[in-house]
Amino acid sequence: MILTKLTNKSLVTNQDLELNHRLGLPVEVFCSKQGKTLAFGPIKGFDDQTIFIRDHNFCRSTYLFFGKPSLEKPSYDCSLSKEFWIYSE
Repeated sequence: MILTKLTNKSLVTNQDLELNHRLGLPVEVFCSKQGKTLAFGPIKGFDDQTIFIRDHNFCRSTYLFFGKPSLEKPSYDCSLSKEFWIYSE
């Protein structure tokens, strides 16, 4: 379950955080050392070092943040090999 969250729900960039902040979407703050969720709620504000959720500042480099990433990555490989680009009659 945590691997799926890491790959599909991680909020890393300012763009990711801005989308969740603007839409008022809830964000999960997870501590990997304790193995538990510390907070869940909408982002009140953020900067390059911290994210403010539920009256607490959380360090961006210390905790994992899960929510809705700004750009969805396809779950399939969309690259085509060279032989598909060769035209034949």
